[in-house]
This record gives sequence, structure tokens and C-alpha cells, in this order.
Amino acid sequence: MLTFEHLVDTSEESGLCFRPIKPILETNMYIIWKKYQVFSPIAELFLKRLRQDYS
Repeated sequence: MLTFEHLVDTSEESGLCFRPIKPILETNMYIIWKKYQVFSPIAELFLKRLRQDYS
């Protein structure tokens, strides 16, 4: 499996381990939504926090 670090449970109980790729690969991540999307209160709070942290 190929994933971003810390997105998958790699504890001893999971049976998975993380092995970094060398050389390090990096990518930009984007969060997108429909222009007039109606969000649940939890999703609205999540978006508000993202805007505060990354603006």
C-alpha cells in the first residue's frame, strides 16, 4: 500500500509498518467543494478551522 505518513494505523496491532520512500516525494494537497455547497455544522466548523489555520 502507498499512503501518506500518519494516515494509516501502523501500531504493532495493525500488522502494518511505515517505510519512507527515498528520495522523499512531496505533493501539494487541495480541499475543494462545490461553490454553493451546504455543509453540516461539523463540516462547517472543520472548514472554518482550516481557513483559520491556513490563511
